[in-house]
Parts: sequence; C-alpha cells; structure tokens
Amino acid sequence: MSENVKDMINHAYNKDASGFEAAFNQVMADKMEVSLGAKFDSMYGSPAEESVEADLEPTEVEAEAPVEAEVEESVEETTEQEQ
Repeated sequence: MSENVKDMINHAYNKDASGFEAAFNQVMADKMEVSLGAKFDSMYGSPAEESVEADLEPTEVEAEAPVEAEVEESVEETTEQEQ
C-alpha cells in the first residue's frame, strides 16, 4: 500500500475531512498519471520502443535517395542508347 493511501486511511480514521480530501486527491492524481501513461504507451509506444523503431526504419530522405540514383542511371543509359 502506498504512503498516500495510508495517509488517506489515517485521515479517515481520525475524522479529518480536509486531510482525507487532500490525501484522496493525491491518490487519484497518482492513479490517473499511471493510467494515462499506460494508455499513451499502448497507443504510441513507449519512448524506448520508439527509439528502436526509429533506428530500424529509414527516414524519408534515406528512402528516396536510392530511387533518385536509379532514375538518373536509367536516364543516362537511355540517352546513351539513343545516341
């Protein structure tokens, strides 16, 4: 059990409404942060997964470069054949 939950229980036991409310808000904020982080990671991947994927996939410029070189070679071959 986390320290915030223990505080919340103690405030409830001592009938300290404002302390209970503050502890409850902190517990809920912690739970929401964890839940939102998990949902974000499931939708977009965690930063560690993203860096691995980025290393494996070529960038747009890298992917286009060989195609442009092949087109230029093809044009040169066609020009030489026509002459």
